[in-house]
Amino acid sequence: MKKVFLFLCFSFSVLSFSQNIQSDIESQFRDYSSLIENKNFGKALDIYGNEDFLKIFPKEQVIAVMDQMFNSKDFDLKIHQPENVIVSTEIIKDKNNTFVKLSYRQNLEMKFNMPGLKSGQLLSALQAEFGNGQVDYKESSGLFEVRTVREAVANSADLKNWKFIIIEKKQIPILKQFIPESLLRSSN
Repeated sequence: MKKVFLFLCFSFSVLSFSQNIQSDIESQFRDYSSLIENKNFGKALDIYGNEDFLKIFPKEQVIAVMDQMFNSKDFDLKIHQPENVIVSTEIIKDKNNTFVKLSYRQNLEMKFNMPGLKSGQLLSALQAEFGNGQVDYKESSGLFEVRTVREAVANSADLKNWKFIIIEKKQIPILKQFIPESLLRSSN
């Protein structure tokens, strides 16, 4: 009976520990996303940027790309807070880091400010990029509404302060340098 009690206590302890990690990751990921949504790129990268990624692509370079993307004269881009954030229960330890995968939905709004571009061509191009049925065009406002399903990886050395990298298919060869390959195999 004593062994059963100890086993149950241990099981609940592990389950509680895992749920706390998942909750911390989701909360910090939402904060990171909010900073990006509010165009506070420097702070987002300082607090939540994956350090290994920033060794390859310096913070200033990443901020410049983000500024260019979010403040372009050619199009307006608005991202919304992630929805349905699912933090995996699978925890992978590699060297001095712990890695956890996340998946989420995120809606984007785009409006192109380039005369001569045809909305039908843009719609086709966006559907090719994001998938049929994932993009709607609102003729009255000129907005393209995009629904995406994305994945990210959180990593931490102390299980408290989590860093994030969004998994983009084009970047997987680079990400393999510092993210366990098993987390990248099923991505995108």
